[in-house]
Amino acid sequence: MNEITRRNLLFTCSFGLASIYGLTACGGTGDSRTSGEDDQQLSHEEMLEQAEELDLQAFHETENENEAKAKQEYDGEIFRCTAIVGEITPTYARIGEVILGTFCNTLCVELPEDELASLSKDQEITVCGRFQYIQVESRLVDAFIVE
Repeated sequence: MNEITRRNLLFTCSFGLASIYGLTACGGTGDSRTSGEDDQQLSHEEMLEQAEELDLQAFHETENENEAKAKQEYDGEIFRCTAIVGEITPTYARIGEVILGTFCNTLCVELPEDELASLSKDQEITVCGRFQYIQVESRLVDAFIVE
């Protein structure tokens, strides 16, 4: 091999390794909770005791005005929310408000499959869960239906 080919090969290998290490550094668990928050799962009773009432319209207004502020105020917090079911999938229900006949101020709620199977579209439900702020579509995770 000549000198130019060796340099190109060395450069290519170095660049490839740097890319791999860079991608590894971007990895994570996907858990929005910060270190120091309880790593163990809270019981439903404990979540209900800690839950604040979630106003969907107020959340969406804050998010539209300042996404960073919305993330700081809502992400990782435990909320209880009463709303209308608009869509049901095998992994989540989309809940929201009906204003002037329009379904709006929506939020995805990840629920156990048996709870999802018991829901009906346009049903009013109260749910409790941990808020996970995601720019595209925020959601309540570890959620359950409040009886």
